[in-house]
Amino acid sequence: MEKSISLLDQFNLLHINDSIPQIANYAMFLTEQQEPERGISELQKLSGIIKEYHSDECLDYAKVQETLATIYLMTANLSHAKTHFKKAFKIYEKIWADEPEMIEAKYLEIQELYPQIGFSIGKTLSGLLTK
Repeated sequence: MEKSISLLDQFNLLHINDSIPQIANYAMFLTEQQEPERGISELQKLSGIIKEYHSDECLDYAKVQETLATIYLMTANLSHAKTHFKKAFKIYEKIWADEPEMIEAKYLEIQELYPQIGFSIGKTLSGLLTK
Protein backbone atom coordinates (compact mmCIF):
# COMPACT_ATOMS: atom_id res chain seq x y z
CA MET A 1 0.00 0.00 0.00
CA GLU A 2 2.85 2.38 0.77
CA LYS A 3 4.22 1.84 -2.76
CA SER A 4 0.76 2.62 -4.14
CA ILE A 5 0.59 5.82 -2.11
CA SER A 6 4.05 6.75 -3.32
CA LEU A 7 3.01 6.22 -6.95
CA LEU A 8 -0.17 8.25 -6.48
CA ASP A 9 1.94 11.02 -4.95
CA GLN A 10 4.50 10.82 -7.77
CA PHE A 11 1.79 11.35 -10.37
CA ASN A 12 -0.12 13.95 -8.32
CA LEU A 13 -3.15 11.70 -7.89
CA LEU A 14 -3.42 11.57 -4.10
CA HIS A 15 -6.08 14.23 -4.07
CA ILE A 16 -8.37 12.23 -6.37
CA ASN A 17 -11.54 11.10 -4.58
CA ASP A 18 -10.99 7.38 -5.21
CA SER A 19 -7.67 7.32 -3.38
CA ILE A 20 -8.87 9.16 -0.28
CA PRO A 21 -11.02 6.36 1.23
CA GLN A 22 -8.35 3.80 0.39
CA ILE A 23 -5.71 5.76 2.27
CA ALA A 24 -8.09 6.37 5.19
CA ASN A 25 -8.82 2.63 5.37
CA TYR A 26 -5.11 1.88 5.23
CA ALA A 27 -4.47 4.30 8.09
CA MET A 28 -7.16 2.58 10.16
CA PHE A 29 -5.63 -0.82 9.31
CA LEU A 30 -2.21 0.41 10.46
CA THR A 31 -3.76 1.58 13.72
CA GLU A 32 -5.37 -1.80 14.28
CA GLN A 33 -1.96 -3.36 13.63
CA GLN A 34 -0.47 -1.24 16.43
CA GLU A 35 1.17 1.26 14.05
CA PRO A 36 -0.98 4.37 14.50
CA GLU A 37 1.96 6.72 13.91
CA ARG A 38 2.32 5.48 10.34
CA GLY A 39 -1.39 5.86 9.72
CA ILE A 40 -1.42 9.36 11.18
CA SER A 41 1.57 10.31 9.05
CA GLU A 42 -0.15 9.14 5.85
CA LEU A 43 -3.33 11.01 6.75
CA GLN A 44 -1.43 14.19 7.54
CA LYS A 45 0.27 14.04 4.14
CA LEU A 46 -3.08 13.42 2.49
CA SER A 47 -4.63 16.28 4.42
CA GLY A 48 -1.97 18.68 3.15
CA ILE A 49 -2.44 17.50 -0.42
CA ILE A 50 -6.23 17.88 -0.29
CA LYS A 51 -5.79 21.35 1.14
CA GLU A 52 -3.34 22.23 -1.65
CA TYR A 53 -5.37 20.84 -4.55
CA HIS A 54 -8.89 21.47 -3.28
CA SER A 55 -9.61 23.22 -0.01
CA ASP A 56 -9.62 22.75 3.72
CA GLU A 57 -13.39 23.25 3.58
CA CYS A 58 -14.37 20.27 1.40
CA LEU A 59 -15.90 16.93 2.38
CA ASP A 60 -12.70 15.04 1.53
CA TYR A 61 -10.74 17.17 3.97
CA ALA A 62 -13.45 16.65 6.62
CA LYS A 63 -13.34 12.88 6.14
CA VAL A 64 -9.55 12.84 6.62
CA GLN A 65 -9.92 14.98 9.75
CA GLU A 66 -12.58 12.61 11.05
CA THR A 67 -10.35 9.60 10.40
CA LEU A 68 -7.45 11.31 12.19
CA ALA A 69 -9.76 12.02 15.12
CA THR A 70 -10.88 8.40 15.22
CA ILE A 71 -7.29 7.16 15.29
CA TYR A 72 -6.41 9.59 18.06
CA LEU A 73 -9.49 8.44 19.94
CA MET A 74 -8.42 4.80 19.50
CA THR A 75 -4.99 5.63 20.90
CA ALA A 76 -6.53 7.54 23.84
CA ASN A 77 -5.16 10.90 22.72
CA LEU A 78 -8.37 12.73 23.51
CA SER A 79 -7.09 16.28 23.01
CA HIS A 80 -5.96 15.56 19.45
CA ALA A 81 -9.17 13.60 18.77
CA LYS A 82 -11.24 16.57 19.92
CA THR A 83 -9.25 18.99 17.73
CA HIS A 84 -9.73 16.90 14.59
CA PHE A 85 -13.40 16.17 15.28
CA LYS A 86 -13.99 19.92 15.66
CA LYS A 87 -12.28 20.58 12.31
CA ALA A 88 -14.39 17.92 10.61
CA PHE A 89 -17.66 19.11 12.13
CA LYS A 90 -17.00 22.71 11.26
CA ILE A 91 -16.84 21.62 7.61
CA TYR A 92 -19.85 19.28 7.88
CA GLU A 93 -21.95 22.04 9.45
CA LYS A 94 -20.99 24.48 6.72
CA ILE A 95 -21.55 22.10 3.80
CA TRP A 96 -24.72 20.56 5.22
CA ALA A 97 -26.17 23.83 6.56
CA ASP A 98 -29.45 23.12 4.75
CA GLU A 99 -29.51 19.47 5.80
CA PRO A 100 -29.64 19.32 9.61
CA GLU A 101 -30.54 15.62 9.48
CA MET A 102 -27.13 14.91 7.87
CA ILE A 103 -25.36 16.79 10.66
CA GLU A 104 -27.38 15.00 13.32
CA ALA A 105 -26.65 11.62 11.72
CA LYS A 106 -22.93 12.38 11.71
CA TYR A 107 -23.04 13.43 15.38
CA LEU A 108 -24.79 10.17 16.28
CA GLU A 109 -22.27 8.16 14.25
CA ILE A 110 -19.39 9.76 16.15
CA GLN A 111 -21.09 9.35 19.52
CA GLU A 112 -21.43 5.63 18.82
CA LEU A 113 -17.65 5.42 18.42
CA TYR A 114 -16.95 6.36 22.03
CA PRO A 115 -18.24 3.15 23.68
CA GLN A 116 -16.67 1.02 20.93
CA ILE A 117 -13.33 2.77 21.27
CA GLY A 118 -13.52 2.60 25.06
CA PHE A 119 -14.04 -1.14 24.84
CA SER A 120 -11.14 -1.44 22.39
CA ILE A 121 -8.81 0.60 24.63
CA GLY A 122 -9.87 -1.45 27.66
CA LYS A 123 -9.27 -4.71 25.81
CA THR A 124 -5.80 -3.54 24.70
CA LEU A 125 -4.89 -2.42 28.21
CA SER A 126 -6.19 -5.67 29.63
CA GLY A 127 -4.06 -7.61 27.15
CA LEU A 128 -0.99 -5.61 28.12
CA LEU A 129 -1.56 -6.21 31.82
CA THR A 130 -1.95 -9.97 31.46
CA LYS A 131 1.21 -10.46 29.37
